[in-house]
Amino acid sequence: MSDLAGAVADVVARLRGAGIRAVSDLRDVNPPCVYVPPPVLAFRFGKGYADAGWTIAAVVPNSGRDTALKLLGPLIDQVIDALPASPITDGRPVDLGGLDGGAPLPAYELSFTSRISLA
Repeated sequence: MSDLAGAVADVVARLRGAGIRAVSDLRDVNPPCVYVPPPVLAFRFGKGYADAGWTIAAVVPNSGRDTALKLLGPLIDQVIDALPASPITDGRPVDLGGLDGGAPLPAYELSFTSRISLA
């Protein structure tokens, strides 16, 4: 099976390398940051590799919609710049629910695809 933990860690490392706070555990979300959950996998042509469909979330503090939008724009730009080999294909606004029962956090889900090796 593929190394999902390693694939997630690679995306987190690319974002962190660009100076972006990035986490792979919802419990660690502390905005502004990018939350990187595991990808959806599409297995192609048997063994060897899979296409990984990523949907990551750029998250900002819940300080009102107008302020959130002003903060989300630059964060999205940083993410796009940090992932040039896997260009962002689309984005959509969402409210990211936390695990602590607090108010949802304004976010943008950003999607891209990469290829991961199967071991």
